[in-house]
Amino acid sequence: MNGFRVTYEIVTYESAEHGDAESRGFIEPGGWRTPVDEAIAGTELFGMSLREAMRLAYPIEDSGHWWTGEAEQDYRTGAYETRSIHPPEGITPASYARVTRLLGIR
Repeated sequence: MNGFRVTYEIVTYESAEHGDAESRGFIEPGGWRTPVDEAIAGTELFGMSLREAMRLAYPIEDSGHWWTGEAEQDYRTGAYETRSIHPPEGITPASYARVTRLLGIR
């Protein structure tokens, strides 16, 4: 099933003081980041297989609509990056539950 998307959010100490993230966007296969304001809405540009998505993100939590990993800190800058895997549009509840189990999330 293609169409999974991986997003990122980077929070720095400065952005956290303002209650926001430093940057947000999509991660493409190969690890390339595209900020959300540069992404074209509604395109399948960032869709990938679940296997590709799992290489880019390591989710540990199910939000009910997507799966999110633990924030990882860049010790050089102090920034935290969180990555999430988003399912394809139209995924059935049964398929969502199967992917959740496959990811090892209870």
